[in-house]
Amino acid sequence: MPYDPLVSHGVSPSLPLAESYWHATHKLETLPPLSKDISSDYLVIGGGYTGLSAAMTLAEASQQVALLDANSLGFGCAGRNGGFILSGSGRLSLSAIENRWGYAVAKGMQAEFDGAVNLLNQRIADFDMHVDLVKGPYLKLAHSPKQANLLCDSAKHHESQFNVASTLLSQEDLTSRFGIKGAFGGVEVNGACLHPLKLVSEYARVAKALGASLYYDSPATHIEKHKTGYVVTTPNGSVSAKHILIATNAYTPKRFHDAVDNKQFPVQSSIFVTAPMNEEQRAQTGLTAPMSFMDTRMMKYYYRVLPDGRLLFGGRGAVTGKGADNSSEKQRLYNAMVKSFPALNSIAMDYFWSGWVSVSLDSMPRIFVDNDASNNNIHRSGCTIAYAMGYCGSGVSFAAFAGQRLAQRMLGSCDVDLSLPLYCSPLKTYPFAKARRLALHGLYQWAKFAER
Repeated sequence: MPYDPLVSHGVSPSLPLAESYWHATHKLETLPPLSKDISSDYLVIGGGYTGLSAAMTLAEASQQVALLDANSLGFGCAGRNGGFILSGSGRLSLSAIENRWGYAVAKGMQAEFDGAVNLLNQRIADFDMHVDLVKGPYLKLAHSPKQANLLCDSAKHHESQFNVASTLLSQEDLTSRFGIKGAFGGVEVNGACLHPLKLVSEYARVAKALGASLYYDSPATHIEKHKTGYVVTTPNGSVSAKHILIATNAYTPKRFHDAVDNKQFPVQSSIFVTAPMNEEQRAQTGLTAPMSFMDTRMMKYYYRVLPDGRLLFGGRGAVTGKGADNSSEKQRLYNAMVKSFPALNSIAMDYFWSGWVSVSLDSMPRIFVDNDASNNNIHRSGCTIAYAMGYCGSGVSFAAFAGQRLAQRMLGSCDVDLSLPLYCSPLKTYPFAKARRLALHGLYQWAKFAER
């Protein structure tokens, strides 16, 4: 039975890794499970981008930190995402944030989003990380004439109010460069992508070198609160810790801790990778060099040209985990690619996999300390629990930044603007949580007609 966050009791160490292009092209180090009882000032639960980044930040501050993950390195999002480096997270654009919270908050959020990309680039340079970083254009494509006008207006607003430089593309511009159908205009900015599994591999390498204790294949099965901290039980050991940082995102068990239960909706995304395009296919499509794309549909398609000339193509997945590998799901996604690029109608699908993304109720991720809004009270209280999640699928750069910010909040850093919606309130609880899947199925059915 494949893993399903709303059905499974939790991630088991026996679950296999995704049969992804990333795992086929990079072999990960095997990290040991926890096999004894230990103590630590800080315990991070979750060993993906967020958790490893938090562990790095705490270790750099000379703090004692241990990390637990339920499966092997790269089991979750880090071994399943598309590797896009984007300035943003959640589902809200800067304009949408401005409309909801005002211009000052939008500028503050822009600084956080840009800070995430800067942190990633800085760490790659500082720690000599080998992550197959490639730069190239990133194009946002309008799937209808109406969306083309809205995209144009949004780009102009972002340039005038947020200094985001971009190039507007007409339908004619796109068809002259690409053999693409169904694109009615677009916006081009500078982009970058990487090998996401190599990134998490490098984060683990650096976290260990800084002094963090990493334990994989060690699910946290029980969290017990004591006067002076917490005891977290695993199958073969336990961790006594003063402070806990939950960094499990969409792979959080359905019942785990009151701070996070029913606070996010795990939604499935699927990706396939083609065989390498031949010269004729590359010439006919215009996909001749590393570049990345995303469209304006509610259920977005996203794709990128990989360094070896393959096309990675992704979009929404099945509603349930057991439906992830259905042939109909593979065909639906393949048909979407061919609809955009008819010249690829016979290319082989070499890899297909799915993963879970964490969707927050209000489309805003959270980096939250479940204690008091003031960091000054964290250590005075003796122990606390915190979490970062709800990235809505935009996490390659931001998830690691969230891990850094989470650790900084635990350390009492004054550099974090706690007035921003990321920090000043917890994730909202989903009402009628048991009906989430039913509502999602209805949304997918409606989108089929609304986006034609």
